[in-house]
Amino acid sequence: MDLDAAGMGNSDLLQTIAALNWAQTGDPAMFEKVATFRVGYELYQRFSGQREVDALRAQTIAAIAKYVNDNPRAKREDLQKEISKHIFAFAHKVDSL
Repeated sequence: MDLDAAGMGNSDLLQTIAALNWAQTGDPAMFEKVATFRVGYELYQRFSGQREVDALRAQTIAAIAKYVNDNPRAKREDLQKEISKHIFAFAHKVDSL
């Protein structure tokens, strides 16, 4: 199971609850539905490239934030130019996925 900083992720917790329900009742229906959903979601993530887009988005935001923090007295025009540069690079990377 994947663990995040606070413990189980939401999908892991839901799957564990479904497995516990199956163990207690003998009815696998809830577990099967959760497993089917997780497989479908994972396939969507892999085929859509959504994880890569999310990672690129986070990198772009971090780069913009770093520029703003490193240049607190930057002129508005310089901020706009730098932000535009990062957004253009993000769009280009997404298009090439």
